[in-house]
Amino acid sequence: MARFDDKVCLITGGASGIGAETARRYAGEGGRAVIGDVDEERGSALADEIGSGAAFVRIDVSDPASCAAGIAFTTETFGRLDGLVNSAIRMGPGALVELTLDDWKKVVDSGLTGTFLMTQAAGRWWMDQGAQGAVVNLSSTGGLQPYNLAGAYSTTKAGVIMLSKQFGLEWARHGIRVNTVCPGHTETPLTAYMRDPAVKQARADVTPLNRVGQPDDIAEGILYLLSDEASYVTSSELVIDGGMSTSLFNHMPGRKWD
Repeated sequence: MARFDDKVCLITGGASGIGAETARRYAGEGGRAVIGDVDEERGSALADEIGSGAAFVRIDVSDPASCAAGIAFTTETFGRLDGLVNSAIRMGPGALVELTLDDWKKVVDSGLTGTFLMTQAAGRWWMDQGAQGAVVNLSSTGGLQPYNLAGAYSTTKAGVIMLSKQFGLEWARHGIRVNTVCPGHTETPLTAYMRDPAVKQARADVTPLNRVGQPDDIAEGILYLLSDEASYVTSSELVIDGGMSTSLFNHMPGRKWD
């Protein structure tokens, strides 16, 4: 028996990158994956690729009505909801001194407010049904350490960690678990700079495990937190970064031992 047999997961930002790999792997382990995204072309193509174990629905996570409609689509299509993964984000990099309000808001609205709205909508459904569920929200090592010149990104991702902790505590008595995954540098469509082999190698060189992350590295952690194997894990964060975020002293001048 596969670990997600007869279970259903909605994945926002699911049309590409980490979200897409999570959808593939969830369906590959017996579950049904609903891909929620604003990119209808990629999302529909991914659902077709996966087959009968998947469906696509357009979701704008910054819109409460769209979030509620995404939950309704999922439960009407597959009859249930067991997991939610929030990986939708937009980027608006720039120095804070010059950052426009529009660039600030588009990151916060998608990455933080969108995570709040989707998690809230899923939780309301579970509570109405008297059902249990699991939420995994995508933060970043950029939410643990400030990512210079990345605009609202670090603030947004730090907020996701605290928001998830609060949801996890408030909903624990309902049997609804909420956790966070914090990926390090991972090769996805959002990290186009790693198409440059020199940049990718330089990133690998400063990572203790000597490589940059791949979407399946992160998806494996997400699937663990969605699964019954993590039934005693909530209000926690899982860092998946090859040791990068704890390696500060590896890079200090004058260090002579390995």
